Amino acid sequence: MKFITKDFGNLEYIYLIPIGDAHIGDTRFHEKKFIELRDWIIKQPNAYAVLLGDIINAATKNSKSDIYAECMNPAQAMNHAIELLKPIKDRLIASTIGNHEERIWRESGIDVAEIMARELGVPYDKDGVLLNVKFDPYPELRRGKVNYTVYMNHGHGGGGTKGAKINAVSKLANIVFADAYISGHVHFATTFKDSVYVPDTRTGKIDKMTRTYISSGSFLDYGGYAEKMGMAPAKLGVPRCRFDGKRKDLHVSI
Repeated sequence: MKFITKDFGNLEYIYLIPIGDAHIGDTRFHEKKFIELRDWIIKQPNAYAVLLGDIINAATKNSKSDIYAECMNPAQAMNHAIELLKPIKDRLIASTIGNHEERIWRESGIDVAEIMARELGVPYDKDGVLLNVKFDPYPELRRGKVNYTVYMNHGHGGGGTKGAKINAVSKLANIVFADAYISGHVHFATTFKDSVYVPDTRTGKIDKMTRTYISSGSFLDYGGYAEKMGMAPAKLGVPRCRFDGKRKDLHVSI
């Protein structure tokens, strides 16, 4: 796990977009939808993004994906992904690997997710990233700072039901204590919140903390493996997470 601090100063808010499960190289990759999101990020001065893995499909001879049905080989897909993401490289704040990129790692020891991150200048960790999202709305007062901790990794498992997919992202809370948790893998965009009580031994008080769970979506049109396995079609695209910079308030739009 890599710990990354991103200071947004006195910005009123930011949008954080979890980009993952694009599966570039698969014939069902919805490039138009992907470019629409990228261009939206470009137009929003306060929009940033993280890369959740499975950016490329990475079909290999020993994988479940059909190499004969791909429109690009892994090298072509990696280079195309880099070109698609270059216009927002200065808005990317963290990245991790997905199970599809891990296919290449297991067979060759080459981490294509790390190569993409390096080419784009994005901080990277293969296992997961803990973000510290900081705001300082009143720097002259030296108080009132707003901080969010956000843990992200690609995710795993999940099953075919909506409940199982929700459980998949909720398991991230077993790893580290954070304000928000983000994962992908299940191709199901959803969000929910829970609360937990946190003792403050300095003041003798018990604080109630709200945690937000975000399951990202995908850019893969329905069909292929998902249809053969009897999985339900899902909405394309990913959530938009709005972090308020004046007070601690996180909203997620699907």
